[in-house]
Amino acid sequence: MKRVLAFGCHPDDIEYMVAGTLLLLAGKGWEIHLATMTGGEVGSSDLKRQEIQDKRLKEAAAAAEVIGATYHYAGGHDLEVEYNHHYRQLAVRVVRRVNPDIILTHAPTDYLIDHEETSRLVRNAAFIAPVPLYDCGLPLKPADKIPHLYYWDAFGGTDNFGRPLPIHFGIDVTTAMASKERMLACHESQREWLRYINKFDAYLEDMKEKTRAHGQRIGRPYGECFIQHVGNGHPTDNILKTILGDLCVELSKKA
Repeated sequence: MKRVLAFGCHPDDIEYMVAGTLLLLAGKGWEIHLATMTGGEVGSSDLKRQEIQDKRLKEAAAAAEVIGATYHYAGGHDLEVEYNHHYRQLAVRVVRRVNPDIILTHAPTDYLIDHEETSRLVRNAAFIAPVPLYDCGLPLKPADKIPHLYYWDAFGGTDNFGRPLPIHFGIDVTTAMASKERMLACHESQREWLRYINKFDAYLEDMKEKTRAHGQRIGRPYGECFIQHVGNGHPTDNILKTILGDLCVELSKKA
């Protein structure tokens, strides 16, 4: 069975940005894996770090179960993600365990450094997980390929200077919206945190609004948008287009 790995920074990042695409791939017979670099350890106003981590990891696993996926916690910590040896090993461990054909992750530029560092770490892991002599600190078999690598859109739809990212295509996820909402609703502790830190309590509606905005870019009711990594060594054909057909709407030519 072919495998796809969505590898985000925090519990709920994946559900916000690409849960619909994952559901569509599951419907095509793909094995789905979700991973987060951190456990959301600082996202609470009243719980201790271990308590909120335990809660958020359980919520992440419950969200994955909605679409029959497997959840992996890489072992990092919220607001501490760095591109260094320790985090490189953590990222490679996840990629070697899953051995994916496709990886989805954060855009290289985003509003939060943790997201950007996770993007770098996952990109690096995709390339070096097949390298037999790279020591990830555990006796894991090297991955057998460099996978297709895609970045989902930045959270606000632009880079840190307000410029839109060079989106290559979008996926029509209209039929997957009910399950996407169910997945995100599993992250109740994140909703509580946003109420406290951002005075924001439109968690599910904000996700739907962003997904509608992506849909408008491709002329569909709801969408999720992507950039394909086409650097040396990675496959450059758009495998998502091959799998999903007319649900994948191309917007620009890759350089």
